[in-house]
Amino acid sequence: MFVPDRLKTNAYRVLRLSADATLSEIHKAAASMRRAALLGLADTTEADMPLLGEIPRTEADIRAAIGGLENPVHRLSDRLFWFHRPPGSRDAKAPARPSQPDGAVWDHDESLRGLFAAFEAGFDDAGVPLWIRALRAWHQVVSDDDYWAGALELEQRGAFEPAAFPSEIYALRDNAVGLAAEPLVVAARDAVARDDRSTVRRILTGLEELADTGPWVAIALHDIASPAVERFRALCRAVREEFGSKIVREQDAGERNKRTCDAELKRFRAEIEPELRRVIQLVPTDHPAAQESREEAALCLSGIATDYTWADDFITSEKLREEALKLAQDTLGAIRIEEGLAQIREAARKQRVFGALKPISSAPSLWTFYGIGFTLLGRSDDDPETRSYVTMHYFVALFVIPIFPVGRYRVIDMGANGYNFLGKLPFRKVDRWHLGVALTAIAAIILIGAFSNQNSNVSSAPTTRTYAPSSERSQMSALKARIESGRSRMADLKTQLQPVIEEFTRLNAQMETLKAELKSLDEQQKAGIQIDVDDYNAKVKTHNELLAGHRALIAANSADIQTHDDLAEQDSVLVKQYNSLLKGGTR
Repeated sequence: MFVPDRLKTNAYRVLRLSADATLSEIHKAAASMRRAALLGLADTTEADMPLLGEIPRTEADIRAAIGGLENPVHRLSDRLFWFHRPPGSRDAKAPARPSQPDGAVWDHDESLRGLFAAFEAGFDDAGVPLWIRALRAWHQVVSDDDYWAGALELEQRGAFEPAAFPSEIYALRDNAVGLAAEPLVVAARDAVARDDRSTVRRILTGLEELADTGPWVAIALHDIASPAVERFRALCRAVREEFGSKIVREQDAGERNKRTCDAELKRFRAEIEPELRRVIQLVPTDHPAAQESREEAALCLSGIATDYTWADDFITSEKLREEALKLAQDTLGAIRIEEGLAQIREAARKQRVFGALKPISSAPSLWTFYGIGFTLLGRSDDDPETRSYVTMHYFVALFVIPIFPVGRYRVIDMGANGYNFLGKLPFRKVDRWHLGVALTAIAAIILIGAFSNQNSNVSSAPTTRTYAPSSERSQMSALKARIESGRSRMADLKTQLQPVIEEFTRLNAQMETLKAELKSLDEQQKAGIQIDVDDYNAKVKTHNELLAGHRALIAANSADIQTHDDLAEQDSVLVKQYNSLLKGGTR
């Protein structure tokens, strides 16, 4: 079990002193302890609290204890974490709480015993609740003005030189509960490293019950979960950097990029998804670490979706962005993902409608004779914008009974039994099965029945319309759509990032001002000029808050900045390709 030095090598513990000891009593105890150590008479008693571990009492340890007690900050901390009425002493066995001011000292010692009892209990289902009760009792003690007034009085009565400043006492008071909880936090971080999920969740849940005892709880929760979150964030970024650098952002590189994107997505499924589940299972569902991890995974998946656009696979890109949006629910990243999804939907729709179409040189035959022949049956994948749909070209009997499929087309119904054929589509699996079964049955009928071959030269010329799209014109249209989409996105990003840039400027100006003021105060202190410590600490706190906000802005908007740069680069490439096709068409 982890025992902090403020307990294990506490100067009052080493010298076997009460926390009320004066400076002269400290030196007397040190001399007595030296003699006992020299004669080999230094033993361990109840007053030493053996559960904290072996007490080092060599000459060097005794000197270190005296030196620590001569330092005001060290002395205050050691006094806070030791007994005013040591275990085993007559005063310590008082049956009831005395009146003020001794009551504050009595409460302190009782709460300290509660903390030490929690040490013995450990961190199982029974131990963690004991820790929570002990820390709450400790919070009540260190929130008592009478206790700290007594601490200041001890500084004066003990004839310590230099004596502690009130600001040093206030600083210790602010950190007192967090310092007491350090073993609990260390145990939780150790459980994170060992992937002991039950212990981590138990401690985190317990700490959340102490949220009203001060800001130390939020810091502790972050410290416990941050290693797991940082490992996960590093994994996501490593995957993005590895594969993102391999994407060729040029026209006609789709097939090459498709292989890279497929490998990147496979890595996401094999490594990132299992690690995300591990992190989420490690902490409570509503813990910020779970939310941060989901957001990081969603942004990684959204980045992979963007890479798929360079593989000309807008349908997969749309599906991945929809998955990422669900993953990023209730996070800031969801806003950016939703914007990207809105932009890709149109390209995905067009790809679903036209992506698999193959040009045809003429319309297929649509004639029937006494109900036997070819016709179009079925309707699916309607596209309202082009008023087109997918239909099957069948060889039929009795006009409507499909014998076997001949082709699959996207058409526009022009009325009066006329169609505009936009292109041909590949058979679906069910269509291939239908064709295979039908041809097998026909072959069997021919072999078994030995029918005579009859040729029916019947022709029919139904009214049809053909459509043969120009390959070059189609490429130019696709390029123009991508250019317009990219420029629209860049304009939106520029508008979106303008407030961010202004916020960066404001934060930088404020931080530079604070840095100059803090530097001036540091120089004054080095020169021996007394400064206002509270004002200095307030400035440091404000600077750190501004710095945290600065970093949060960078983290929240780095993807948008990178996207803007990528779009600008893409625009340059696409414009060159468009102009090249345009020149080729005019020659």
